[in-house]
Amino acid sequence: MAKDKKKMPEVEAPVVEKKEDTVPATTEAKVEIPGIPSGLDQNHKADMIGYAQHRKDEMLKNNENNPEKYKALTLLEDALFLDTTLTEVVIRKNPVGSILTINKANYEGVFVPLAKDMGVNVPSYESLPKPTKEQLAQAGLSAAPNQVMLQIEDKNITKEAKEKKKAEHAAIENAKNKDYTKDHTKIETDDQLKEALEFQLLNPAITNPIERLITTAQFYRSYKEFRASNAENSEAELAKVHELDLAALLQDVITMVKPTFVLTGFGKRLCTLAEDANSVIPAFCGFKNCLYNKKTKQYKYDDATIASLVRVLIVWYVSAKNAEMSEAIKAKEENIKVLKKDEKANAKGIETETKKIAGLKSAIAHFTGMISLVTDPSFDVVDNFIAIYNDKTNANYISACAIKKEIFNTYYSDVEIPELEFESALLNVQQRAGIILNMFSSPLAKSDDYSESNLIEFGTVEKKADESEGESKNS
Repeated sequence: MAKDKKKMPEVEAPVVEKKEDTVPATTEAKVEIPGIPSGLDQNHKADMIGYAQHRKDEMLKNNENNPEKYKALTLLEDALFLDTTLTEVVIRKNPVGSILTINKANYEGVFVPLAKDMGVNVPSYESLPKPTKEQLAQAGLSAAPNQVMLQIEDKNITKEAKEKKKAEHAAIENAKNKDYTKDHTKIETDDQLKEALEFQLLNPAITNPIERLITTAQFYRSYKEFRASNAENSEAELAKVHELDLAALLQDVITMVKPTFVLTGFGKRLCTLAEDANSVIPAFCGFKNCLYNKKTKQYKYDDATIASLVRVLIVWYVSAKNAEMSEAIKAKEENIKVLKKDEKANAKGIETETKKIAGLKSAIAHFTGMISLVTDPSFDVVDNFIAIYNDKTNANYISACAIKKEIFNTYYSDVEIPELEFESALLNVQQRAGIILNMFSSPLAKSDDYSESNLIEFGTVEKKADESEGESKNS
């Protein structure tokens, strides 16, 4: 059967009580336990052990007979692993040696690009050594195909990534003992509100960055409700707050604070997925697959919530990137003013800075164009999907193929579609694609041609466990 699409109840991100990470930074650079980074508190050690074991279990469960085709972990799981690893390397000064169970295709096609987006340069797959029996025993793992040792050291991390991780660690330490960062009723100024929102986004009591993001929106709602209840016309003001949905709350939040390190990398990857296909659909599907519970066969959030999160993460990343580039332009313009005091002597420097400014302005225009994919998407490819998909010479053929692949992986990954019903399946892909685009469109731009009621029911044969497709859900 295909994955259930039951609408989930109103989003509530559970706050998981964990001990705050109080382990001090060490001065000695070493890797104590391969697969379990040294220096981590017990909660984070458990996270990392679970990550390594989960990778191995997923590979064996899906394709024990053909480990080259196992389904990779989701982008979000990989992002959490990299974020935890960088905290260990940058904050505690410990290089991390981890045991990964991953094949070359998923390592190079999924893990490496995400690592690069998060500021980590990892070695080639061929250069990764195999773990020894002793290392496996230390990590509590048994031998399995495609196990490799990945060591990440300070030299593998970009200067920008280090600065962001250090800044976030300092922000947590600075804010964690202030009442107003945890209690919305204690907030008195806009600066305190901003600091409280930043702390909620980094809250060490919650591991999952998406749950932190939603909890931040809920914290902001509570703050607005508190302020409204104390207003002169409290009843009317409270009614306005209660009308705000998750998307509206998050839209306010992202205008006040910058995305965290892990959400910046994750947002960049979603942006790349959308850009490569010139459509938000692969980004939506990639994110949706991060939220699927294989045991319950349900998604963490409903599609409308997922679309809101994808829109926010892409807009947030693009806006923050554009703000950084705008500041760089201002700095270069100021430098040009100084250079022009001796224009003849500094002609080369002025030319160089001018070219860099032009490049930055071009990049800003490019990134700004990405926002339209999640705020005003075009239906051109979807409206003509079947014709485009069947015409390799069409300029939008690659986009159509990406849409088909991602929708098949997301909605039909557990079924074998009979050859005679393939065209019906393509019609379903077209409908699914249109339904997704409608969630990113303004009310007036939505298309009535696409609806759940238009989906065709066709006979399917459940796939056997050893016949699962090898395509990664986050590629």
